Amino acid sequence: MGMRRLGMASITALCIGAAVLAGGCAGGNKKAESAPAQSEASSVRPETKGSDAVMTIEFWHYYNDAQKQHLDQLVKEYNDTLGLERGVAVEAYSQGSIADLTNKIDLVLNGTTNDVEMANIVLAYRDMVVNTVKLHPDRLVELGSVVPEADLAQYNQAYLNEGYIDGKLYILPVAKSTELLLMNQTRLDEFLDSNPQYREESMESWEGLERMAEGYFQWTDSMTPEIDGDGKPFIGVDNLANYFVAMNHAMGSDIYHYDGNGTMVPDLDKDIIERLFLNYYEPFTKGYYGANGRYRSDDVKQSYLAGYIGSSSSVLYFPEEVADLDGNMVPVTTGVYQYPVMEGTSPTAIQQGAGVAVFNRGQEENKAALDFIRWLTIDRGFELATSMSYMPVDHNGMTEEQKQQIDDARVLKGIETGLKQSSSYQMVYGFDFENSYDVRTGVDACFSEALSQGRMEFEEYLERGMSMDEAAASMEYGRKAEAFYEQVKAIFEE
Repeated sequence: MGMRRLGMASITALCIGAAVLAGGCAGGNKKAESAPAQSEASSVRPETKGSDAVMTIEFWHYYNDAQKQHLDQLVKEYNDTLGLERGVAVEAYSQGSIADLTNKIDLVLNGTTNDVEMANIVLAYRDMVVNTVKLHPDRLVELGSVVPEADLAQYNQAYLNEGYIDGKLYILPVAKSTELLLMNQTRLDEFLDSNPQYREESMESWEGLERMAEGYFQWTDSMTPEIDGDGKPFIGVDNLANYFVAMNHAMGSDIYHYDGNGTMVPDLDKDIIERLFLNYYEPFTKGYYGANGRYRSDDVKQSYLAGYIGSSSSVLYFPEEVADLDGNMVPVTTGVYQYPVMEGTSPTAIQQGAGVAVFNRGQEENKAALDFIRWLTIDRGFELATSMSYMPVDHNGMTEEQKQQIDDARVLKGIETGLKQSSSYQMVYGFDFENSYDVRTGVDACFSEALSQGRMEFEEYLERGMSMDEAAASMEYGRKAEAFYEQVKAIFEE
């Protein structure tokens, strides 16, 4: 069935009917409408020499603050060196946000704003490019036919594969992240020292992680013997939609395919979706996993959680201090671990991060744009990626000299672990069909609400005097999983 945009009322109606079983869905999932951001250009254009003409290459992106400053420095370096030699000046413009950038591209492609020319280079995600290839097939440069094989071979193949659409290459990677298990290592060491039956290796699988989480809950519960059942959750998941994608692929489901007309057709596997749901839902309802604040890093900072599964780039924001029992902030160290693997499945994790697409502006400008992209992503790819705590996209990993250039030990751990994971896991990317944003947010919202409602239901059983086992038996987990599958199915087919 073809996809169309899902509104708040639509998503809510789909989920309310099953609210009693799996928690339903809270709130809408429409993108917030925002006014177009004021484009801000890098002040990096070199001085012209005499009457020599300088070819201007325009680059639209959505970087802001420190990320924009790092990019501006690199653009200035290019313009002052290779750009100057080649008579090329790159002008980089921040459009504000991903939504602002996408909206501007759409306006130009659809001829809505006649006084704005399309940029030569844009930061791009796969779903945006898929739609552009479908509606405006001649506007994008097919990179596989113009980028030398030797240059393509410089990229990590998993990252490069994401840029192929219908067998043709339209996106080159810039900087990537994946998802990792980030831990308050100080707290984890305290737990392991007090509970030698558990080891760090237990966190390599979801099953081992759940057993550790149960032990952590019991250990923290025992710290307040006067209060029964007040143990703390061990970890939380930052992005439930990413978990849904990764676990589907880990168990062999592609989730959807395209028919001969290019229409998305769902391929939802009921057993797989129910298994991935229960894998996280059951321990969450029992208090072993959790979520409290807006971000899981905030939960770690308040010592509500000992860690979380989130973007490798978020390690830069992992708390260096957390609240102790008295509310005082105490220093902690950061542990970085690979994404857990569900027993009997392929090690799988999601890869994220925009690439670059090139709009056709004539042979000379296209060549100049590609020369800059190669310089930015290969010659200076390490500097660009690590300045944002992302992973570089070449296939060579990091040299010892490069490792020494990263001052923040957390960032170094995140990049090293992420690169190791990318080389040994099946790396997958998110949805790429039209209006996939709405489906992602719909799945995430229903999953999140099911978790919240499930935890409250479990606590109600405990308040009635039930034991943990009795409360678990009363949850009817199988019915909750079936209800969640039906919600997801409806979201995909609406």
